[in-house]
Amino acid sequence: MPAFTFFAGKGGVGKTTCAAAAAVAAAAAGARVLALSTDPAHSLGDVLAVPLSHRPKRLRSRALKAAAPGSLDAAEIDGPRAFSRWLALHRRALGDIIEEGTWLDRSDIDALLSLSVPGIDELVGLIEIVRLARPDYDRVVVDTAPTGHTLRLLDAPSTVTAVARVLDELYEEHRMVRDQLARVARPEAADRLIELLVREAGEAGALLRDPTRVRVRWITLPEEMSLAESRDGIGTLDRMGLRVDAVVVNAVIPAGAPCPVCDRRRQSEQRVIHRIRKALGQDRSLLIVPEQLQEPRGVAALRPVGRRLEASPVERRLSRPLRRDLRGVAFSAPAHVGVTASELPSALRDLMLLFVGGKGGVGKTTIAATLALTLGRSDSRRTLLLSTDPAHSLGDILGQPVGDGFVRIPGGPRNLCAREVDAAAALRMWRTRLEGALEEIIAASGVTSGLTSDGRGAAELMDLAPPGMDELFGLLSVIESRERFSRVVVDMAPTGHALRLLQTPDAALAWVRLLLHVLLKYRSVVRPGKMGSELVELSRSIRALQRDLLDARRTGFVVVTRAAEVPRLEAVRLLERLRRSRLSVRAVVVNALTLAPGRCSRCRAVSIAERRQVARLQRIRRQRPRCAIIQTPLTAPPVRGFVALERWAKAWNPGPRQIR
Repeated sequence: MPAFTFFAGKGGVGKTTCAAAAAVAAAAAGARVLALSTDPAHSLGDVLAVPLSHRPKRLRSRALKAAAPGSLDAAEIDGPRAFSRWLALHRRALGDIIEEGTWLDRSDIDALLSLSVPGIDELVGLIEIVRLARPDYDRVVVDTAPTGHTLRLLDAPSTVTAVARVLDELYEEHRMVRDQLARVARPEAADRLIELLVREAGEAGALLRDPTRVRVRWITLPEEMSLAESRDGIGTLDRMGLRVDAVVVNAVIPAGAPCPVCDRRRQSEQRVIHRIRKALGQDRSLLIVPEQLQEPRGVAALRPVGRRLEASPVERRLSRPLRRDLRGVAFSAPAHVGVTASELPSALRDLMLLFVGGKGGVGKTTIAATLALTLGRSDSRRTLLLSTDPAHSLGDILGQPVGDGFVRIPGGPRNLCAREVDAAAALRMWRTRLEGALEEIIAASGVTSGLTSDGRGAAELMDLAPPGMDELFGLLSVIESRERFSRVVVDMAPTGHALRLLQTPDAALAWVRLLLHVLLKYRSVVRPGKMGSELVELSRSIRALQRDLLDARRTGFVVVTRAAEVPRLEAVRLLERLRRSRLSVRAVVVNALTLAPGRCSRCRAVSIAERRQVARLQRIRRQRPRCAIIQTPLTAPPVRGFVALERWAKAWNPGPRQIR
């Protein structure tokens, strides 16, 4: 079997580029390599500059000519397709378990199984990785999704083991009766499925924790926010028993001629790299990859990056030492602009919900915070700045802890609060309420027929709720607080995770309706009572959220991107998905542009490349004439705190068309 390398980290740090570059370098050195992407918002094909599908495709390039048998295949794993294939094989056995352990009949069960099973889609993704990794490959390189999704993927074995335990408990009473009547224990298809889940989860977990076959490389940027998330992410992986063997600091500014912006970036990066080495690099390799003038795409451009990733020993310093202590923040923007940010939200002021989304690392949180600050100052409406990203960074941007509460930030408008939703806690609260209502039903009726031996059968259905319910409950907990806030600006997770959150209400509503249907079907046995009321209330909240999402007068989306090929292509796909979902996009923000390159040759080259990408983004207005293209300037170091955000906002340039 081949060796596996997982590239993980926060969105936008360059995981896909690093993974593709490492795969190219290994193939060029003579290895037989398979490169895979598990990110729901795939960009591996964009980086390799070839269209990819769920089937491995052989890449042909002169840059890959190597000693035989070197080769490179690549594929983008289709998670829903893989899950559908798995469910087709096991639907009947899974249905038998649920039918014997709960009140549900076959039609109810079919509806439940169509909503997916927690952890199974991630486990199937892992199984798909192993399935595609044929023995004739020497190495498999996996480009993972941003942090939150990746942690779920790598923790899927333990999640599925817990689900298997739930299924085993649901089936236990039927198994006892069957064995007593038959006088012999004969495994049925349901028993074999439970055993299969336990075995496959165990094998996947053992593989991930085998340091001789699996290594994890954590990609980060030389920025304070990336360092904070890297510390948390690596710590979580350590607790899961997954060893991160190397930290890759990507996109480091190389030495060059003096420049007000570049020099401040170099100084800031040197400080962060020193902290990364101290905090994360004590017992791990530390690899430093310089920032490229143009984003590397295609095998030939990726090969030099791959050689650096495979190089040893570690390169300690790329930037020249700066003898001056550069204070303040430098803006790569013209000294004067015609429109300030205070004029931008004129069409956003009436919105109740404003979602800010895009590829990881493009600056969604900074844009969301700036918009919330500007909107809050523009009128007296109570405004909430909310993060639904599992890897929260609002506190880092605002310069103080936020947490799962309504926090007013010193220095900000009095009508502005911030919150980082603890989605898992919100789901636990709702589950406690529903299970408490179920206990009242059982106590009042005294009937446990169709439940497990201790009356938990229907409660176990909570463990089979569709994936993403935790984020949905987190969002609902804020939607239900609309009497406190008349405007909510939502900092979303990276593209793939965000799209799942926007699609979750449909699956969640189907799940709630299924539970209500069961209660009504068996109302002669058990009275719906409090549980019925809880489910009706939950159903109303979900429908209200669905209505709000589709109401273009009250809800709008801002898509954030960077002026580079890969994030631009992902932004275009996101815009198309939002259009198909009938969701209103109010603006596209092209973030961190080199608007005033000055005499620096590096800044000039970057600015020319960025202008080409901005010109391509301008075509978006042909389909969306009311969608503004807003340009924001690069800052060095990144802005933090309300004072810096307000100063930065005054340098925004909305381009030739304002929001209206």
